[in-house]
Amino acid sequence: MTTTLVSFLGRARQDPKTGYREARYRFLDGQERTTAFFGIALREVLAPDRLVLLGTCGSMWDFLVEHLAAEGQEEELRLRLIDAATEERVSPELLAEVTPLVERALGLPCALHLIEYGRNAAEQIAILDAIASGVPKGRVILDLTHGFRHLAALGLLSGFFLERIARLDIDGLYYGALDMTDRATGLTPVVRLDGLLAVQRWIDALDRFDQNGDYAVFALLLEADGVPADKTRNLKRAAYFERTMNLSDAYTEIVAFQTTLDTPLNGASGLFQPQLRRRLAWVEAGDLAHHQTRLAWFHFHNEDYLRAAIFAFEAVVTRECARHGLDPLSYANGREPAVDRRQKRLRWGSPDHAGYWMLKNLRNGLAHGNPESKDKKYSEIIADPERLPRELEGAMEWMLNKRER
Repeated sequence: MTTTLVSFLGRARQDPKTGYREARYRFLDGQERTTAFFGIALREVLAPDRLVLLGTCGSMWDFLVEHLAAEGQEEELRLRLIDAATEERVSPELLAEVTPLVERALGLPCALHLIEYGRNAAEQIAILDAIASGVPKGRVILDLTHGFRHLAALGLLSGFFLERIARLDIDGLYYGALDMTDRATGLTPVVRLDGLLAVQRWIDALDRFDQNGDYAVFALLLEADGVPADKTRNLKRAAYFERTMNLSDAYTEIVAFQTTLDTPLNGASGLFQPQLRRRLAWVEAGDLAHHQTRLAWFHFHNEDYLRAAIFAFEAVVTRECARHGLDPLSYANGREPAVDRRQKRLRWGSPDHAGYWMLKNLRNGLAHGNPESKDKKYSEIIADPERLPRELEGAMEWMLNKRER
């Protein structure tokens, strides 16, 4: 799998020869590199397959090339680049001419791209698009060291963007912390910001769970922080069982997973452990009908009206099973006779009669793609995006809020 290093180039003029101040960077594994351009140090230590360098029309392209070029090499091109960078008019065409020189010096394929300054939302979005379009499939390493301060924030956002939209694997977020240079040793620490990306991944996972109730979105995040795969498999299986309306087995899987939360989790998972526990707490109280009712309202508020209607009707049947001592997990000896008894108890023209058949017929119509029923009013309700939620909510309120209905 190809690994691409993405680095930013800023406008600093701290040193008349190198632009940036030269620093001796110390990596977490103890390696040290002395350079004015942190991206070059990263290339030497991490050995990526490709480099993507991003800068504005006024970035220090000239200093970079001067740093890399051999004495007397491409003098005319270098002079043109110096003039263009000084006057903030570096063009894509000029960078295309410079690219072979950079590739020879660094010994790997390079792509030099211009980006906007990021002064407004449109320019910031253009920067994200430039990053996404400039990175091939595979792993990505992001260097957030140089450039304007807000470009580092955009670089961090781009890491999440590349993962979620471009489906790339972020292999590391690096920052050469020049402001943290040790005065005694002269060493500048290399900081990995992967933890920030992990936090963003958790925020995204929680948002997705709150929309669809899929426990599996947490599995990879937990595994990355050391939770055994057999435990995260419980969450994946719970998601499967819940999506196939098998709440009994979903309950069992979540209970088996919950022991993992009895001790503090590592990494970003530990930060979000209370939120995860809260989203699994439904197994700690209530019976099957209670859980079906909870899911019915969960899906209703997320406008998944099919699942809302299915779970709501199943809750009604489960309550009827409990009323008559029938097995709610058996169709022939529980749910079928419960439905028959429930329907025989309905009084024509009563609110109970109307609520029951509204809920059942909406469930049937939604499940079967809204075929015409004997009573066309249900098809008309389902076809109306304003009326369906109103009628479904009314039926659910009536059938679910009174246990003895």
